Amino acid sequence: MKIMKKIFVYTLVLGFLLSFSACQEEFEPGGTPVQEMAGTYTVLYNHDSYGTDPFGAGYSQVYLYNTASESTTEMWLSDLGNFWEYKVKLPINLANLTFGSSDTLINAIEDYDIKVIVENGIIIPGAATPPSETPVDSIYFDIWFDDLGDATGIEGDRLRVSGFRYTGWPEDE
Repeated sequence: MKIMKKIFVYTLVLGFLLSFSACQEEFEPGGTPVQEMAGTYTVLYNHDSYGTDPFGAGYSQVYLYNTASESTTEMWLSDLGNFWEYKVKLPINLANLTFGSSDTLINAIEDYDIKVIVENGIIIPGAATPPSETPVDSIYFDIWFDDLGDATGIEGDRLRVSGFRYTGWPEDE
């Protein structure tokens, strides 16, 4: 009889617990306000005078991501040290998928206090076709670094950055 009572109590407790879990709504994770622009992009840095990939860096990654305040008017652009080691918070226009300004931005990388200008930035949905032939978003922007002239010998020099949203396919890396 004691065993039957224990089984009955355990069954009641289990049924009670299951009834609570069955009533919970599924959690739907939300995105960020800038998710249309945010992401990892595979890019190439080009130069007007020295041509395609003048530093021999090849394709590298840049990252566009939201600010801690979830702003809809600014976001971070960084290369996480993949090319020039920069991280800047820049103005964006979500409606036009554009970013940048002619104002000087301060690099947020500790111990690398250079000025940066990012201009003419745009993301064009579905406009790029990487080697995997998977249509993805295209990215383009001009970038100036305070110390770029030291590397190229041209004062006020800029690089033209273009590429595509990261696909994860091996042939696109």
